[in-house]
Amino acid sequence: MAGRLDVETVKDEIRSTKDARLRSIIDILAFKISKDSHDSGAENNMLTAEETLAEYILEKFSGMDGFHESLLKIGKGIKGIQVFAEDIYQYFCQKDHLNFHLVKDSISSNKDILLKTITDLVAYKISQSSNDKGPEMNFITAQTFVAEYVSKFFKSRRELEKEISKFGNEMKGLRSFSDTVYDYFVDGEA
Repeated sequence: MAGRLDVETVKDEIRSTKDARLRSIIDILAFKISKDSHDSGAENNMLTAEETLAEYILEKFSGMDGFHESLLKIGKGIKGIQVFAEDIYQYFCQKDHLNFHLVKDSISSNKDILLKTITDLVAYKISQSSNDKGPEMNFITAQTFVAEYVSKFFKSRRELEKEISKFGNEMKGLRSFSDTVYDYFVDGEA
């Protein structure tokens, strides 16, 4: 393909492939994710694995062709596939990945009190606005806003916490950050 590929294009190619080795890498990666703190359910783990693989391909190779060449070099055995999957998993862990699905799941399952608190504050702001649709819809909307904002602007939890601390300590920082998230979507509509 001419030009630089984007993550969505590569994910589409990954999803449409019949290459058993590629499918095996995704399965192994999703399994590894399910066994660590990033676990967000089978379907989301698979989506995270696909997204991570797409990002890995874009960062490490010139595109799908370069990736397939590398796959050919590892041979047809399971050992090579496992080594490749482990490399991609290490890449995933190093990025301390904050993607939409992980953030949204962390909020809905109460796994992350920081994200849940921000979401509650955004939901409260929605309830005080003309966009009020009731507590449940306000929370769902806030959850989507927070997951999208965090996954778009922050690559790691550490980066997110550093940004929040710029707004102030504890609740002051959380309130200010939640105001930023709310304003971004209401005023700027991404």
